[in-house]
Amino acid sequence: MANSDLRKVFLVDDDPMHLQMLKDHLSSKLKVDITTFSTGEDCLANLDKNPDVIVLDYYLNSVEKSAANGIEILKKIKARNADTEVVMLSGQEKIEIAVETMASGAFDYVIKNESSFLRTENKLVNVFKHKKLEDNVKLYKKGLIVMGVVVVLVVITSIILVSTGIATENPGW
Repeated sequence: MANSDLRKVFLVDDDPMHLQMLKDHLSSKLKVDITTFSTGEDCLANLDKNPDVIVLDYYLNSVEKSAANGIEILKKIKARNADTEVVMLSGQEKIEIAVETMASGAFDYVIKNESSFLRTENKLVNVFKHKKLEDNVKLYKKGLIVMGVVVVLVVITSIILVSTGIATENPGW
């Protein structure tokens, strides 16, 4: 499988050790093209690469104090490309924060703990399945429109052939 065929994943976290461990875990479990960023601003600057999903830390300003936090970056991502799915990742266990991120457009929220790598992997699999279903629905809608046009053309042609007498005067042609 060529690199361009892989799903693109952006990982954004200001903790370099956590970022590298998550990248290593996901690379070993999924066929994905992963790009990492230590700030949300770097991620935003690369949105033109059209990632399929972004795993975004909630607190992005523990190292660089002037950096925007995850919720601000999430809102900017969604404003620029509403179709890009974002999985929020945070050490915060407060339900209010999870609700806020989901209300701001996050696909899901994962709490950083001993099972967060596995849960993040599962969330990415769910995002990919969701995107495939959306693509199938679009394809089926297009097919339904084409079928509808064909049926209308057959009906119109039949009406013309009957009304002009071609079909009634020449049965079996």
